[in-house]
Amino acid sequence: MLVRWILGAVLVVFLLNPSGGRCVAGEGVSLGDGSARIVFAAEALGPARKLQQYLQKITGAQFPIEPPRQEQPGIYVGRMAEFHWRTFDRSDELGPEGFIIIGDGTTIYIAANELPGVQHAVATFLHSLGCRWFFPGPVWEILPEKAELNRPWNIRQKPSFPSQRRIWYGYGAYPENALDKEAWDRHNRMGGPLVLNIGHNWHGLNPDKDFAAHPDWFALTEGRRQPTKPCYSHPEVIRRAIETALAQAAKGQKVISMSPPDGLGYCECERCLSVFQGATPVRENGTLFAKRPDGVLVCIVSETFFRVVNEVARAVAAKYPDVVVGTYAYSAYSHPPSFDLLPNVFVQTTTAYRRTSLSREDQIAAFGKRARQVGIRDYYSVYQWDWDGPFVRDGALSLPRLVEDLRFFHRCGLTAINAEASNNWGPRGLGYYLAAQLMWDVNSDPKALLRDFYEKAFGPAARPIERYYARWYGPYVRVAGAKEASAASAQRAAADTAPADELGDLQLGEKARLTRPILQAAFRDLDEAAQRVANTAGCRERVDHLRMYLHYLVLRLRLEETARTDDRESIVRAVRDETVFGARLMNTNMIHSRPLIGKAFPRRFRDYMKYLEGLPEVAEGANKGFRQVREDVPTRSELEQLWSDDRRYLGLEARP
Repeated sequence: MLVRWILGAVLVVFLLNPSGGRCVAGEGVSLGDGSARIVFAAEALGPARKLQQYLQKITGAQFPIEPPRQEQPGIYVGRMAEFHWRTFDRSDELGPEGFIIIGDGTTIYIAANELPGVQHAVATFLHSLGCRWFFPGPVWEILPEKAELNRPWNIRQKPSFPSQRRIWYGYGAYPENALDKEAWDRHNRMGGPLVLNIGHNWHGLNPDKDFAAHPDWFALTEGRRQPTKPCYSHPEVIRRAIETALAQAAKGQKVISMSPPDGLGYCECERCLSVFQGATPVRENGTLFAKRPDGVLVCIVSETFFRVVNEVARAVAAKYPDVVVGTYAYSAYSHPPSFDLLPNVFVQTTTAYRRTSLSREDQIAAFGKRARQVGIRDYYSVYQWDWDGPFVRDGALSLPRLVEDLRFFHRCGLTAINAEASNNWGPRGLGYYLAAQLMWDVNSDPKALLRDFYEKAFGPAARPIERYYARWYGPYVRVAGAKEASAASAQRAAADTAPADELGDLQLGEKARLTRPILQAAFRDLDEAAQRVANTAGCRERVDHLRMYLHYLVLRLRLEETARTDDRESIVRAVRDETVFGARLMNTNMIHSRPLIGKAFPRRFRDYMKYLEGLPEVAEGANKGFRQVREDVPTRSELEQLWSDDRRYLGLEARP
């Protein structure tokens, strides 16, 4: 497991005796004769060791660590203020995360205003040398065979979304998976100066205890008070929200979440209805709207709730001016309020559950006029929506929608992207990787990123892997030229008795439903890929990860087909097989094992629960019977046997 970045004030790598020894490329840099030195300030030992680690991995050379000496040939990494002997043009434009990489090959500066920018600069420097971290975990770390340092460097970057770039796991992650994801985030320049952990909460109210004592603090809905939501026009609710926010700020919390409890059931008491100023409300999208006498269309929840947000923000700003009050614009409060929000309010509009007649474009524009800080809360993968299935075409990660959305959000002036995801890099990893690169630089070339992914991650198997991903993502992810694709198709046809469909009619017009023909085609893709990388370490392991995921899909198809028999024993066995193998994939990050064997198990197998009644897995829950955490990732020999069995099950011809 990679060590954490511990950023310090300045890190300097001196390449002593620059003209002697073995050069990785060209003249002027010595990496192989032991004369290279990593020199660091006392507090920068962490990044010094990180750089040492990767240069040693790439070159095989040793890089002893020494105290710093100024004005020596080498690589200087740190905050620009530390390099007092030189100036950096327009450094004030870079913000806390932007950086500069400049140099002539013997002296290179990797510099930023703040330490987060230093981290991103080092990640970009390694990326420029050819390092990649496509998916989380060591299998997906790719290092170049050589590092060409002694060349001109002139890189200047800052993020397209400067407040936050975040992809997070619904249902959380096991510790090992979380560490893999943290390392992936660092290497792919995720993060941001704001940790916008906005979520649903009661603002200090206890819906059981407080409702019993003060029912009038809660929503009047369907003619009676119910503890579904607070009454956002009640003075005591506002007071409790302010007290809770101030207490959180006093403990050092930098973002105070104000989003209401999830779901509907908002208050419609006389005090709340007064926001309509006498206009007759109409129920639309599960809540009340009315056009006020002044002609402004308002929503009862947005008017009452966002007034509370402003009251909390005003109180927080008075004592803690650097603290942000964050909230979604979601569900019954998707519609913008009729008044401005205070400068320390951060609004995340959502891409789903939008209960407003406004288009997404108009909604974002309207909130942009009301709030100074606006971002997006997106849904890249939700376990109970897609169950780690392979189809991506209709979701937020579908291409080119992902590219168009992020560029649209950037044009609208949004500064943060916060996307829910799953630890399911088998079906969604390509989309997550592209999203991360575009969050950093929204003008990145998606086709170049795709080609880089196929070629660096899979080498000789780039073309069949490209074809494999196109089955799930659609034709946009194709990057091979027509001539190249035609030649590859002819080569497959000569070697395989099955039709060389390329993509054919199997996928592109179909709904998201797993079928035998689709799996057969995907098996042919990965069969070809596995044969091409049989003797290529790294590429072989990455293809094997995808093959493990494809076997998991076969187990799902087996369950669906077994269920038609109505044979309890066979159905229980099929549920067990899917669950056990899914749990074994935990440390591959290919599927989201945690909800599969945890809280989502009853929902995932809802259609089969009548067959599972009485089993300890159902009666007692997770970590019972076959619902257990497992770390025994299938070996290659086991995978080959499973793969052979799957081919027979799918009716594919035997390999020659």
